[in-house]
Amino acid sequence: MADDVSRVELGFDSGLIVITKLEGGEWAKLEAALDAGTGVVKIAAPDATTYHVDVSKIGYVKHEAHVGRVGF
Repeated sequence: MADDVSRVELGFDSGLIVITKLEGGEWAKLEAALDAGTGVVKIAAPDATTYHVDVSKIGYVKHEAHVGRVGF
């Protein structure tokens, strides 16, 4: 897993919440789509999960740039 992985929480208008980790390039794609305000963006998580997100349905986004790690 790359060092630039961040935790992202997407809250949708329907009440669904999706929590995943995204690498820097995938976060940049999502952020650009959010700035545009419309459309569907395809993002891939490091665990090989792919999401197709309609950004017009998102109610909030929580982005944590520093993902804590357990251990030393």
